[in-house]
Amino acid sequence: MQDWVILRRMSRALLALALSGCVTTAGIARRDQVSLPLLVGAVAADIVVTSLVASQIQDLSTAGSIATGLAVTAVDVAGGCLLGACAVLRP
Repeated sequence: MQDWVILRRMSRALLALALSGCVTTAGIARRDQVSLPLLVGAVAADIVVTSLVASQIQDLSTAGSIATGLAVTAVDVAGGCLLGACAVLRP
């Protein structure tokens, strides 16, 4: 029974990794053609998906889940900007 719980949590973690990374994916797919609404939507999707999965996997509090979502999103935005997703923010 214990192995089933671990396997279930690991599968959720893999799903979270697959769904998060929207800004990086936009940077890879669209490079300098990423629009501002797409960038904002990708950031929002990252925060929501990561926070929800963190609350389910680790049984975190609401504040802990949101903090985890923000931290993972910050890393994703940094990676995405290095790949060119933040070109729309340049003057």
